[in-house]
Amino acid sequence: MKSDGQRKSQQHEKRLAKVTGGSRVAASGAFWSRKGDVRSEQYLVEHKYTAAKSYSLKAADLRKLEDQATMAGRLPVFAISLGGRDYVVVPEADYFDAPGDQ
Repeated sequence: MKSDGQRKSQQHEKRLAKVTGGSRVAASGAFWSRKGDVRSEQYLVEHKYTAAKSYSLKAADLRKLEDQATMAGRLPVFAISLGGRDYVVVPEADYFDAPGDQ
């Protein structure tokens, strides 16, 4: 039986898959060839959910995601559900160099 947090995390992953035009990754990226939680043609998304009031985001986690996204030919997106709100963290160069940003 899944916890409330696990259900909410899966719901958010489903929503992320829909908005990115991608799909959820089986076993949340546990397989060597399919990393991340959500993959689309353009993005590799790592998702974290917490009901807590804070989340410790580590540079090592961001670097790992960037490496995995680069190897997969995708842009890295770190999505966080925190305090009832949803956020994404992307590399600054990818955000400001995005098409239509001019």
